[in-house]
Order: sequence, then structure tokens, then C-alpha cells
Amino acid sequence: MKRFITLVVIILLFAIAIILGLKNQQLVNINYLLAQSEMRLSTLLAINFMFGFIISGCFGTLFYFRLGMKTRHLRKLNKKQRKELNLLRSTPEKD
Repeated sequence: MKRFITLVVIILLFAIAIILGLKNQQLVNINYLLAQSEMRLSTLLAINFMFGFIISGCFGTLFYFRLGMKTRHLRKLNKKQRKELNLLRSTPEKD
């Protein structure tokens, strides 16, 4: 269900980007550090949307992998602590 909702949100964002692109056909000047160019506003919006999507995907992937590494570390620690606990439970108590 979570994946379905995520997919719907992504499709809605793409639809909004397409609608904004269709409504903005004016030419705009873009000044770079060393150059200048002229392009349609819809193209500029599409490029910015694409870069934002790629950058957010990279950060999401980074956090996902970091969380996975932390989970593996905690599972390893949990396994070690369970072994120690089972060992302590199996040894007879000294008076």
C-alpha cells in the first residue's frame, strides 16, 4: 500500500510538472558564469524538476543504505548479546 501511495504521488508530481510546462512557453534569458543562453520556460522548469528529482533520489538512497548498515550492525550486536545471555543462563549459579 505504501508503494502504491508513493507511486501515485510521483505520478501527480510529474503531471503537475507537465501542466506547468505546457502553460509556460515564454523565452527566458539564462546567465551562466561564463555564458548566456535563451530557452523556453517550460524546458527550464523540466530541467530543474529533473535535477531536483535526481538529487532527492540520491539523498534518499544514501539514507536508505546508511539505515541498512546500522540495522545490520544492530542485528549483529543483538546476536552477540543473545549468545552471552544464553551462556549466562546455562551456567549454574555459584553460592
